[in-house]
Amino acid sequence: MWTNEIHEVITIVSKALRNAGIEYAITGSVASGMYGEPVSTQDVDFVVRMNEAQARTFTLALPQRFYRNEESLANAARNGGMVNVIDMDTTFKVDLSVVPMTAFHRSVFERRQRVELQPGGEGLDVVSPEDIILMKLLWRKDSRSVKQWENALSVARVLGARLDLKYLFEQAKTLGIEEDLVKLRDEAGV
Repeated sequence: MWTNEIHEVITIVSKALRNAGIEYAITGSVASGMYGEPVSTQDVDFVVRMNEAQARTFTLALPQRFYRNEESLANAARNGGMVNVIDMDTTFKVDLSVVPMTAFHRSVFERRQRVELQPGGEGLDVVSPEDIILMKLLWRKDSRSVKQWENALSVARVLGARLDLKYLFEQAKTLGIEEDLVKLRDEAGV
């Protein structure tokens, strides 16, 4: 699945986020690979809620081996959007998306789950399987990305009837991705 180096980077960044008081949830390919079929990746995506002071504290909490730009982090905290940090030892990139507090994103944070990446390892906050499907379909909405579709489909195939379909369809309708979710459900055989 992922190398020990990737686990280490995710653990270090998660700890720095917690130490700065920043709410986070791991998303993207790492999350879809946890719930669905494993995928290889060279980055990890986090959705975060942070203010400018927390962004500056996070900058200080990261070990020196991480490239980061304090002003970019503070700007993302003020205005939303994405910013990244890079582990210079592994060249592994961490994307932090400061999300708006829409009803959907509030739900994402409320539904996140504590997951161990390695047995006996530290628990990390990860978006729910339903929310990773919705996020992948949202990211795909404009790009029509095959990768986003395959990641969402993988989660649906692996978890099948264990998914909260009521929640999925309620959110998909609100987010304008209901047609894609129907196609995904049918293709996954859920």
